Amino acid sequence: MPNLTEASVTTPHFVRDPRPAPGHVPTHVYSVDISSTWAVGSVAHGGYLLCVLNDAVLRHQQHTGSSHHDPAHVSTQYLTATVAGKAQVEIRLVSATKRWTRLDVELWQVSPDPSSTEFVSGKNVRTLRIRAHYLVTALPPHPPPGAPTPHGQGVINYLERPCPLLEHPGDIDMRDGGSEIPAKLRFHKGMKWKVVRSVEPNDGCLAWGAWLELTGGENVAELSTLVPFFADVAKNGPEMLPEEMKGGPAWYPTMSLSLDYKSKFPLESTFATRTFGLYSTTKSIHEGRHDLTVEVWAAPADLGARKAEEREREQGADGVERWRREGARLVGVSTQMALATPLEVNLARGRAATSAGTNEGPGSTGAPKKPHL
Repeated sequence: MPNLTEASVTTPHFVRDPRPAPGHVPTHVYSVDISSTWAVGSVAHGGYLLCVLNDAVLRHQQHTGSSHHDPAHVSTQYLTATVAGKAQVEIRLVSATKRWTRLDVELWQVSPDPSSTEFVSGKNVRTLRIRAHYLVTALPPHPPPGAPTPHGQGVINYLERPCPLLEHPGDIDMRDGGSEIPAKLRFHKGMKWKVVRSVEPNDGCLAWGAWLELTGGENVAELSTLVPFFADVAKNGPEMLPEEMKGGPAWYPTMSLSLDYKSKFPLESTFATRTFGLYSTTKSIHEGRHDLTVEVWAAPADLGARKAEEREREQGADGVERWRREGARLVGVSTQMALATPLEVNLARGRAATSAGTNEGPGSTGAPKKPHL
């Protein structure tokens, strides 16, 4: 199977309107093959699709000579189910200032034949799958552990919050293979995770925490491209409920997702290269519709790689072990609205995406169409 980095690679395809009229901007189009492996059932995984968009955005910023190469925020609407096959990412510049670049980013596929990007028959319709808005900037470097955090006029920092996961990843015994990964995640052989004790919310939220390691050779500390996958792969609220409150096998399609990037990449060599930590919370579930907040943490070690050093175990006055403040780093926080639907709906969406151009995602009113140019 392709690893996540390989599956996310986009290729510059063409520039639409390279010499636009005054007041208009060109559209940069990137091609990508959506992997059948990085999917949930028959539908591409939402976090993986954001990795694809991230890759295109970073290439766009490089190709256009921008000084902004660090995604700071992305807000995303998932309009229809994306399936394996060819797709195009379209990027349009909204504005560029000294500090921020704003980009509108869309992912399109041809239906019912996603193996094509052209109108090979009259039945083919170009379908908008995802619409996103990016804020890109040059993020400041993170202060080294233990260094005084700079403050001053116009400068506000608060970087002291400890990692909410209570077990050092290097201490975890992985000889049992880790915690079970749902088989509906078709990429389950490309990762392993271990559910661990985490901070219990005091406001009645449902909470879950785990260390997750990619096993295909990806370097999670190298680029920000892979952060969205982790931000969307944590356990959903309905899965955190007591067994007697859970329903049958379910699919949790993400309807909208916002992601804040909290760290500049690449990370320093002190961080693990294959492992990130996940801490997810849900405040409410109503008729299956639920919120989900996911924190993504850089890890001090890969799963089971080494025992925590004595220095890392030292506790501060508040009882927090040093590694939780100095050895782990918050790299992203996502918030999303998702649904809980029977797994059969997932399979039906996959079939619909390859049989009609008007497949509607749960809660969608149908995707707008425009001609292929």
